Amino acid sequence: MSSAASPRPVLVTRPAGRGGALLSELDQRGIEVVHQPLIRLVPAHGDELDAGLGLLADGAYTHLVVTSRTAAEALAEAVVPAGTAVIAVGEGTARQLRASGHPVSHVAAGSGAALVEEMPSVDGEAAVLFPASAAASRTVPAGLRAKGYRVHEVTAYRPVPVEPPAAIAVGLATGAYGAIALTSPMIARRAVALGIHASTPIVTIGEPTSIAVREAGLVVARQAEETTDAALARAVQQVLAAAPPAPARPCDAP
Repeated sequence: MSSAASPRPVLVTRPAGRGGALLSELDQRGIEVVHQPLIRLVPAHGDELDAGLGLLADGAYTHLVVTSRTAAEALAEAVVPAGTAVIAVGEGTARQLRASGHPVSHVAAGSGAALVEEMPSVDGEAAVLFPASAAASRTVPAGLRAKGYRVHEVTAYRPVPVEPPAAIAVGLATGAYGAIALTSPMIARRAVALGIHASTPIVTIGEPTSIAVREAGLVVARQAEETTDAALARAVQQVLAAAPPAPARPCDAP
């Protein structure tokens, strides 16, 4: 028998090109990681988005509301008039908008619900362009309409499921991971569909992701205190520190 069990790695599920900062944060904490995207994000190109961006350039909107880094990337070449207020959810989204040359008027806390809460009620004259995922929740558009905004929704990108290698899927279903880090409701629903073993602590980056986990009947072990990679890595570290040691595995040799 081995004298001590090796710690189980953490499964990071961010899409390709999105996990670097989180992987670095976890590596700095000495945490072994397996990175396997469960969805890929496909930019949407077509008349719908082009028409929305054309109206944006013409000054048709008082507000541009952006709730994800991927949506912000779709606006890289957009023309945003000086009179249009740019509202971002979370610092990551705000950084991406600024990198494209779009000044950000307001950065809401890390959820659509927080954004809606922070936006003032209006009399119906305010018009919002809301470029988002094809699978985005109704929280932002419904909440803003309830506050008097006219909201024009356009699809900026589409999530497409990724089929993980068999070893990853089996490991997830059989408890091979010390924790799983989930960073969006879409990814959470995909992980749940694949099957998460009951012994695997689920760590989330924010309340929308936690809600998706709980709606699936599962338990969130810890939610990051902020919607940042550093906070998510700390939450993973705290969960691992609190977890009981994995059972020892028998040696192959007699």
